[in-house]
Amino acid sequence: MRSRSGAVWVPMWMLLAVLLVVAIRLGFAPVEWWISLVAGPVIGVPAAVVVSFATDKPWASVHRSAVVLAGSVWVAFVAKTGAVQWAAVSLGAVGALFAALEFAVARNRVIVETIPNLPDVDRRPSAVREWEAMLQRLTKTRKKRGEAEEDWEWSQLRVSAVTPWPDRTAGEQVHLDLPEGMTVKDLAGQTDKIAGARRLPAGCVVRVLDGPHQGAAILDVMLRDCLAGDGRRISEPTDKVSIYDEFDIATTARGEKLDVSLREDSMVVGGTTGSGKTTFLHRVIMRMARCVDALIWIVDPNGGGVAAPWIGPWARGEASKPTVDWVAEDEYEAAALVAVATAIVKDRKTSPEATARMRAANTTVLPVDAKLPLILVITDEGGELRQMAGLISKIVDEGIARLAQIGRAQGGRVIMSVLRGTGDLLGKGLRTVASLRLCLRMDEEDEYTYVLGVNPGRARLLHMGSAYVYRTKVDYRPVLARTVDVDIASIERHAIATAHLRPDLDDRGKRVAAGVRVQDVLGGRDADGFPELRRHPVFRDLRDGLVYANRWKRKAAMLAELRGEEVPEDDRPAEPPALERPTVAPIGSATERFLIGTGVTLERQRARAEVTSGVQDRAPDSGMDAEAERLLSEAHLKLDGVPGDRSKPENAREWIELVLRDGYPDMMTAAQVHAQMGEQGVEVSYQRVYDLLKSMAKAGGKVRQEGNRYELVRE
Repeated sequence: MRSRSGAVWVPMWMLLAVLLVVAIRLGFAPVEWWISLVAGPVIGVPAAVVVSFATDKPWASVHRSAVVLAGSVWVAFVAKTGAVQWAAVSLGAVGALFAALEFAVARNRVIVETIPNLPDVDRRPSAVREWEAMLQRLTKTRKKRGEAEEDWEWSQLRVSAVTPWPDRTAGEQVHLDLPEGMTVKDLAGQTDKIAGARRLPAGCVVRVLDGPHQGAAILDVMLRDCLAGDGRRISEPTDKVSIYDEFDIATTARGEKLDVSLREDSMVVGGTTGSGKTTFLHRVIMRMARCVDALIWIVDPNGGGVAAPWIGPWARGEASKPTVDWVAEDEYEAAALVAVATAIVKDRKTSPEATARMRAANTTVLPVDAKLPLILVITDEGGELRQMAGLISKIVDEGIARLAQIGRAQGGRVIMSVLRGTGDLLGKGLRTVASLRLCLRMDEEDEYTYVLGVNPGRARLLHMGSAYVYRTKVDYRPVLARTVDVDIASIERHAIATAHLRPDLDDRGKRVAAGVRVQDVLGGRDADGFPELRRHPVFRDLRDGLVYANRWKRKAAMLAELRGEEVPEDDRPAEPPALERPTVAPIGSATERFLIGTGVTLERQRARAEVTSGVQDRAPDSGMDAEAERLLSEAHLKLDGVPGDRSKPENAREWIELVLRDGYPDMMTAAQVHAQMGEQGVEVSYQRVYDLLKSMAKAGGKVRQEGNRYELVRE
């Protein structure tokens, strides 16, 4: 309110003086003129002082007292003499002086008074008030035991603003000030509740972002499914980059690029069949093809399919170098590849050049470049290695996990992809050291949690390429995003355009690779216990120190197929060399078949044969062979209750049928079938087994396929 100045009352005071004069002069008031001289000092002056102090204008009491005294004299003089003309002039002069003093000393002032029990009016936008009320309800805390409303205390979380995305219908951001005791990570755990409370459509999520300080946060809210549609097609340049540079692996609904760097971080990629997992690996390889300081080595137990389109242009003479420097299409080649990578990484810990580089950069992380490149091992469906029956597969799986654990500082990184988010396909130790995790669509909800290490939320992945991306160093929770689409034509064009950027393994790395032997691949185990490895071409190159140098010679058949050349089809497996025959019995004899059937092999019994017979290759006499023939006869097998003919199959197809028959009722993968054939001394490549299983299942009849597993149809 506004307090009044004394100047406002000057006319009223002047009128009062005139009325007193008239009343005394005409006899209306029963007083004499001299009464005015007494009333002024006695009554008027004290009243003027009290009023001045009461209105918080103490300095005005001086001139007001003077005016009261002057007014009492004026009333007495005019009432006695009747000098009207002089009275008017003098009254106007005193009034003007009085008004001027009031304006100078007792101006108007604004006085703010508080009205008790009047609630504040919240004038913020309705969206801010609605968000704040909802979030306070969702983040309330219990004061005491009980379910009544008074048993709970709403949080003091405050919403400062709500801003729309560039596409106003797609989403909005809610800016928050967190109460004491609440962190951004705590709020991230409430995103599922927030999405449900806001009734967001299917496929929409709420993401928590950092605010301007640690006591603030931002909710990134998707209001409609922005990931729907055909997806984004890859558009990757072909100029050179470094493994240190970040690149985007997916795009959020708001159009934000999720960037990663593979120099110091390994990655785990999960996704069921048809989810876009292999396409994502192609996207990573497309970026790595531009890195002049990174070699790409691929482990693909399904025949090297992910590497084929990157090698094809080089195989056909269209590119000067292959994008992929080494590909392992079976567990034996993979064991050698992983052993070489591990040996190189270990050597770089103490090699003079690596030590000098780290000293010059004053870091414990080896600086890599085109002369000393990083080795990136990518596995497509590498989780199958854990399911393969055999020690070699176990060695490969353990080697990949170890490389991920020890290779960061010395330039060895791993990308492991799996079909299922289960412990038998993905070891927890490997996932723990992989700070980059991407999970595409899975068949069961708990598989997302296993691959990512945390629960990503309730939003379903509805589209091809949709994925949860979890960068453990950056994100509070997995981020819903979508990867890009990569087509074969783009891959081949990119492989040709970036061939000149591909680095070579450094000379010291080549010498280290040449020094890797079978015992190193097997972790110090005796090679005599692995006849299937000794029959593999990679064994000869390991023995001769050419495992890296001859990596493409061992892929002659694959390169011929990529060139479109006819590869002779031969279902009959090659007989093992004389030095590598399975038993001491003559090849093809009844005794040899009997020993193989009972599990007795040359490698397992060599020492015992030498001690008992004195001659390693002594052939059994005719009586022993005849007895073996009798035991293998159909009549004897029927007596022992052994179904079917156990004689040696004549070709790879019959071997596959035999292995599937023995594995009933369990379905088997191509890798398991190949491993079982290897244990029986059958020398045939994994790719051949895989192709035959595919063709047999496609033709129908004896073999049935379900996913990546096969079984023999029982009549």
